[in-house]
Amino acid sequence: MEKITKYLGDKNISFFISTRKDDMWRNDFDIGISYCYPYLVDTERDNRKWYNYHPAPLPKYKGVRCIVDALNNKVDTYGVTLHVMTNEVDEGKIIASKTFSLSSIPCDANELGCIAHYHLFQLFKETICDLHTLGEIEIKARK
Repeated sequence: MEKITKYLGDKNISFFISTRKDDMWRNDFDIGISYCYPYLVDTERDNRKWYNYHPAPLPKYKGVRCIVDALNNKVDTYGVTLHVMTNEVDEGKIIASKTFSLSSIPCDANELGCIAHYHLFQLFKETICDLHTLGEIEIKARK
């Protein structure tokens, strides 16, 4: 979280970071960004656009077991995904993804998780400013 907070602060992007499910109903933010958030967001209840940074390639590896499932499949290529959130687990439109080769098959979920989160943060840095702009355009159109 510290890296994300620093990055957004350095870019002068206003933000709100929470690890509590109840905080998603606050009214002091315009677009919702999930960074490996393990819960569904009721996107039908909330009129904001929600985006999810998912630590696996979609649509192949969905849900919270994505890293374990990939490890069980002995993957030598993996990836991370940014997608629009819907009321279905990891089903929304894919906005961006990164695929990368693994030099060897990871030994455990922690190893693959660390590699995935490194690449996920790179994807975050490459896309977060565009999402912020997209959110502002959508907000202005709604008003």
